[in-house]
Amino acid sequence: MDALLLRSVQNYVLETFGQARWQDICDAAGQPGRTFEPMLRYAPGLADRMAEIAAEVLGRPVETIWEDVGTYLVTSPDHEGVRRLLRFGGVSFGDFLHSLEELPGRARLALPDLDPPEILLSEVGPDRFELRCRSHLKGMPRVLAGMLTAMADDYGALCLIEAGKDEVVRISVLDSRHSRARAFDLAFPGR
Repeated sequence: MDALLLRSVQNYVLETFGQARWQDICDAAGQPGRTFEPMLRYAPGLADRMAEIAAEVLGRPVETIWEDVGTYLVTSPDHEGVRRLLRFGGVSFGDFLHSLEELPGRARLALPDLDPPEILLSEVGPDRFELRCRSHLKGMPRVLAGMLTAMADDYGALCLIEAGKDEVVRISVLDSRHSRARAFDLAFPGR
């Protein structure tokens, strides 16, 4: 999981802030290489460290960096496959939320060596949920919060999504049909 998040931070910074800022981050981190390969293994905690250094270099809170990375993973045109994979979770945003506990198992089917976070969803009231994310990566709950925010928009749902320091993401669905949902077909467009 570290490698995928390292590559995601890299791509997010490159596409959002440019090559020069990414080089500044790598220099500040003492990283001789300027690219991370998603299928390689890296030292545990390196993804969190790179995000912290990116936050310092870019002058933003590390929590914002992680949430932006999560949003980027869903909204970037280069990651249409991620969005499509997540949309298979259900017809409504509520269905999607209930499918999240299955996501780590599905990810392991595609990438057996992946160490995805444990995800547990609790419905704590009408249209109120708590998503517990257990991972060795400190930034993972924030990444999930960013992904959930983007997916709520994708489904047309108006939500309040807050990631706490306790590995819990709190979700309040204020209006499940706030706007028109983005089009989604099971068949990949153009094929």
